Amino acid sequence: MDNTMTPPTSEADRCISHGQVGLIDRFGRPVDYLRISVTQRCDHQCFFCHREGERFPGEEMTPGEIERIVRVAARQGVRRVKLTGGEALVRDDIVEIVRRIAPLVEDLSLTTNGSRLAVLAQDLADAGLNRVNVSLHTLDRETHLRITGTDDIDEVKRGIERAVQVGLSPVKINMTVLRGYNERDIPAMLRYAASVGAILQLIELQPMPDGPEWIRGLWFGLSEIEEEVRRRALRVTRRRLHGRMQYELLVDGSGTVRVEFVKPLHNNEFCSACTRLRVTSDGRLKPCLLRSDNLVDVGGSLHSMSDEEVLRAIEEAVCRREPYYRGE
Repeated sequence: MDNTMTPPTSEADRCISHGQVGLIDRFGRPVDYLRISVTQRCDHQCFFCHREGERFPGEEMTPGEIERIVRVAARQGVRRVKLTGGEALVRDDIVEIVRRIAPLVEDLSLTTNGSRLAVLAQDLADAGLNRVNVSLHTLDRETHLRITGTDDIDEVKRGIERAVQVGLSPVKINMTVLRGYNERDIPAMLRYAASVGAILQLIELQPMPDGPEWIRGLWFGLSEIEEEVRRRALRVTRRRLHGRMQYELLVDGSGTVRVEFVKPLHNNEFCSACTRLRVTSDGRLKPCLLRSDNLVDVGGSLHSMSDEEVLRAIEEAVCRREPYYRGE
């Protein structure tokens, strides 16, 4: 199948259109998902972190500013929001942020390193958070310390288990697989995810274009592992987001587990199925994780902008979306 994407020739002069499912960019991709970084602060120091592609962050948006962007976007068909960081839970007002935007969308999720999740899980659920992704790359204490710079693996595991208990469902465990660090830990992570009732996401490392060259040496391809999982799977489903495949496996002694593979590197199918618009912690609309030359800045002006002007900024950002990987 040819996944190469080109702008529609019949409407080449139009940048975006408004469809039943939301804003549609010039490559025909609907935009119904905001990924909002609420801070660049973090209590972990993961050496491979891409910081949501954010560079030189300014002042963090207030809860009211975040709510404003979501409200305007929701009127144009945005139905899903993911809050990220940095570490979103270091914000003292994170529960307020969740409470403000939860009524505006159908699905509100959050990505966290889990260090503060055990304490906050119930409050977040009560405020309207639907689900969480928790970064946990190993069950080995020493390897966790090498990757994150922090000896808090027990607290992260408590956070995962507490999130399951309070109904932040599904809980997804994000495991970035790093050559020479944790590639041998995948079977143990599958068993752990099955035992706590979480989904395991196996993620290929995504080096940033302006990142250090040595990071690329840690990339570990997951295609062979995915093929083995596919052969063993009890059930296979295809998710809309990025065309990801989700597999249900029987894990010895732990029941069943669902596992997903996230493989963004040089993956034009990943780009062709992208429905996201990103928002940086200081209020810049970011069309693509891997580009920093096409942002639309509203952060310093939200207090003086009308809703119509905020919408125009969102539309401009959608206009600037183009697939980073387009195929051959």
